Amino acid sequence: MMTRRVYRLMAALVAAFAFSAPLLAAPIEAEGVADMEAGSPAAREMAIRDALQQAAISNGAELQSLQLMQSGTLSESSVLSAPALQGKVKILLEYTKNGMYHVRLSIDPQASAAGPVASAPTPTQNANCGMPAGRTLRRKLLTTYFYVVNPSEANDLRNLATALPADLARRLRQQNQFDVRNAGHLTVLSNMAADEPVAGWETVRELGRREDVQFVVAGRVLSTGVVAKSVRHTMFESNNTSQQGAYYTGPLAGMFGQAFKYEPSARQFDLEVWVYDALTGAVLADQRISQVARGKVVAQLPVDFATAAFWDGDYGSVVNALLDQATRQLGDVLSCIPLSAKVVKVEDGRQVFINAGGLDGMKVGDQMLLYKPRSAQIVRSGGGVRELGVPEDLSGTITLTQVQPNFSIAQVQSARLKVEEGDYVRFMTRR
Repeated sequence: MMTRRVYRLMAALVAAFAFSAPLLAAPIEAEGVADMEAGSPAAREMAIRDALQQAAISNGAELQSLQLMQSGTLSESSVLSAPALQGKVKILLEYTKNGMYHVRLSIDPQASAAGPVASAPTPTQNANCGMPAGRTLRRKLLTTYFYVVNPSEANDLRNLATALPADLARRLRQQNQFDVRNAGHLTVLSNMAADEPVAGWETVRELGRREDVQFVVAGRVLSTGVVAKSVRHTMFESNNTSQQGAYYTGPLAGMFGQAFKYEPSARQFDLEVWVYDALTGAVLADQRISQVARGKVVAQLPVDFATAAFWDGDYGSVVNALLDQATRQLGDVLSCIPLSAKVVKVEDGRQVFINAGGLDGMKVGDQMLLYKPRSAQIVRSGGGVRELGVPEDLSGTITLTQVQPNFSIAQVQSARLKVEEGDYVRFMTRR
C-alpha cells in the first residue's frame, strides 16, 4: 500500500515537472505602446515599461532581474519589482504608427541561469534597477532630528536625538549611493510626540527646496528602556542610587564591604524611521526596528551616543547592529527610485542647467526624461487629509552636453511643454 502511494506521488511529481518545465523555459513575448507627444526617446522608454507590465499581468506574476539584450549585446538590468520570475529581455521589434511608439520584446526566464554578467553589486545596491554599467548615481538625501519619546529612559545617552541622524548620515555615505547631508537640528513635524509621519509633508517639501535634496529621513526613538533586572553581588562598591539600579539595604547589608545590587540586565532599543520624497512630501517608507540587548546595558556614567565608548558596551553593540539594519533597509527602499534632479536655469528655451553633476554620477551623453510637476493638483486620500504626491506631465527628453562637479548643462531634445525653472528630470537608462 505504501509503495503504491510512493509510486503515485513520484509519478505526479514527474508529470508536474514535465508540464511546468516547458512553460518556464518558453520565452514570454509582450508588446507595449506609448504616445510620441513627448518625443521618440521618452516614448520608447514608456513603451518598454508598458511591455514589461503587460508581460507581468499576462503571466500572473511580476518580473525581476530583467537583463536587456539588444543587437546581441547585453546592456544593463531593468526591474519591475518582483518576487518570482527572472530573465533577459530582448527587443524584437520597434516602430511608430499613428503617433504611437510600439515595442515588442521577449523575456527568456531561463537565460538568467547563465550566470552573472557584470561585477557584483554592493550589499545595499539592488542589481536590478537599471543603473548605468560601471558607475553609481548618487541621490541627495537629508537626515533630520529624531525625537526621543521617553527622554528619562535615555538620560545616560547624551545627544541621542541629534547624534542618531548624524550617525545614520555617516552610514549612508558609506554606501556610495547617496550624497548625504545631516540637519539634526531640524524637525519635520510640529508635534514630534503625537503627529503621524504623513503630517510632515509640507515641511519636507520646504526642506527639499531649501536643502536641494531628493529624500528626507526622520524618525522617533520609541524606547530605550530597561525591560529586565537581575541581582549581582558586589564588593566595596558605592551605593550610588543615581544609576538605573537598586541596592539591598537590609540586615547584614554592607558587612565586610559586600552588597547585592539589583541592576538592569536587559534593555530595549525601539526605533521608527521615516523616508520622504522631498518633491511631493509623500512618505515612501515607515519602518520600525527593535531589539533587546542583554548584559551590562547601562553605563555607570553617561556617555555620548554613537561614540567608541558607547559602541563598546553590550547595549551599544546591539544598537550598532540595528542601525546597520536600518541603513540597509533605507538603501533597499531607495535603490530603485531613479535619480531626480531639478532644472535650475533655462537659456533660449533649449539649453537647461540641472543641479546634478559629476559628483552625482552624471556623464556627457546621458539622457534624462523631462517632467513638469502640477503642484496645484496635489493628490490626497483618507478623506482629503493624507498627501500622496504631486502628479507630473512627461514633457520630453534632454541630453547632457557638459558636466561640472555640481551641475550639468543639457540640450532639450524634445519638449511638448514649455521648459521652465522648477521642472524635474530623471535619469533614463539606455536600453
